[in-house]
Amino acid sequence: MRPVLDLPISHRNNGIVVSAQRVRQELERGPVHSAMVARDLRAEIEAFPASRPALPQG
Repeated sequence: MRPVLDLPISHRNNGIVVSAQRVRQELERGPVHSAMVARDLRAEIEAFPASRPALPQG
């Protein structure tokens, strides 16, 4: 997950964002829900931009 979270905004396409959100959803379930590492990772994924322009403006 670290390489994905470290991607520059220009490389974060919709597929990457959707996949990151799926990971976040899974971290909210089951026994990992309260683990400190899971909470920290969820917070990082929540800060991951939800969308970006498809093409640079200009």
